[in-house]
Amino acid sequence: MFKYFFAITLSLLSASLIQAQSNFTRIVKEYYRVNPFQGNFSSFVEALTTDPSLMKKEIYRQTDTTGYFVKGQYDVFNPYSINANKVDMLFYENAYKSKSRVFFTFYTYQLTAYFPDTELARQAIIKDYKKLVKKIRKDLYDTQRQSLKGYNEIEDGEITTFNDSGSPLEPVIVSWQTLAKTKQLGLTIILRLEQVNNYAYPVNYKNRFNYMR
Repeated sequence: MFKYFFAITLSLLSASLIQAQSNFTRIVKEYYRVNPFQGNFSSFVEALTTDPSLMKKEIYRQTDTTGYFVKGQYDVFNPYSINANKVDMLFYENAYKSKSRVFFTFYTYQLTAYFPDTELARQAIIKDYKKLVKKIRKDLYDTQRQSLKGYNEIEDGEITTFNDSGSPLEPVIVSWQTLAKTKQLGLTIILRLEQVNNYAYPVNYKNRFNYMR
């Protein structure tokens, strides 16, 4: 009887885990033109850097003192409710350190979309931001929300970090903010990734070794 109950419980937990992972990967697939969780890590980097839709590319290889770095711009990739003027992409390697000790390396994969700063655009961008927050919170339930008003002369904006492990290094960050110098709005999505056995996983993700691709 106990073995039968245990098997049912395990099955339910597995189904719940697959559903949560599926939710998260759907969000990434929707907003990121090149999905880091599709295929192995090497293939992802190759697809990212050779994507013909990524313009104004700059690529710097890893050295003894610097990590791998790629940046570029999408002019036509707009997974938002209104068309962006442009979407900047950054992908770069970091080291997670405590004092002088390096614990592990990880990668930051960032999209920042720019929109004209109008009342209608603000409403649309805030709606997109809230929709993202709601979706991501289903999987990464430990959230911290903070207003960006007054920070570095930002008129208005908000940032939310997402976690599921209690680590100070959050795997996902989403923000929107006004950009006074260019009179635009910015919507930013940041993924922090680990490379394990040539596959990408959200950094510190509790279930990363069972992550569904």
